[in-house]
Amino acid sequence: MIPRRAAMVQPDIPLFLIPHAVRKGILNFREEVVRIVVRKVNRHRYNVSIHSRSVKRELRPPVPRAGGPDISPGHKGSSA
Repeated sequence: MIPRRAAMVQPDIPLFLIPHAVRKGILNFREEVVRIVVRKVNRHRYNVSIHSRSVKRELRPPVPRAGGPDISPGHKGSSA
C-alpha cells in the first residue's frame, strides 16, 4: 500500500491573499491536485491545505523511423 503524501499547509493567510497562496501551492507541487481545503482560524486569517498525488503518466509509444524496421504491433516482418 502506498503511504499518503502529507498536505502542504500554509498557515495564517489573510483573506485577500488566499488566491495567491493557492496558485503558489499548485505551481510548487507540479503534480495532480486532489483537493484544496481552506479553514478559517481567526477573524480574517485562514489555513490553506493543498493535497496532491503524483501524476500517472504512460510511456510514449515507439515512433516509427524512416528506413527502419516496421514496429507496428501486428507486423511480423516482410513477406518477401
